[in-house]
Amino acid sequence: MRALLFSLNVFAALGLSACDKATEGISQGYDSAFKASFRRSFVESCVKSAGSGGKKSPEELTKLCACAADGVMKGATVSELQDMDKIRSKSGPIIERCVKEAVGLAADAPAQAS
Repeated sequence: MRALLFSLNVFAALGLSACDKATEGISQGYDSAFKASFRRSFVESCVKSAGSGGKKSPEELTKLCACAADGVMKGATVSELQDMDKIRSKSGPIIERCVKEAVGLAADAPAQAS
């Protein structure tokens, strides 16, 4: 009887361990999917709103907006990316940096979050 209880406890512990790993995998999958979707939406929205000025080609705008998205996302958690106030305050300086890089004022310097 003790051997049976011990075996059940071992299997239960292994099962819980597997659940933790599965949950971790799901969480990582969600984070990756969210970040990919966030980047795509950020770039599309940025290009659309910047395109109304008309001085840059769609390709140039996409490059600038991708630079800004990457800068905003660098080191950010999903929770931080869901905070629109934080994103707005963080994106202004990053966009300025990307524009300066595009015109050669800050060559070879990556966009940094403040």
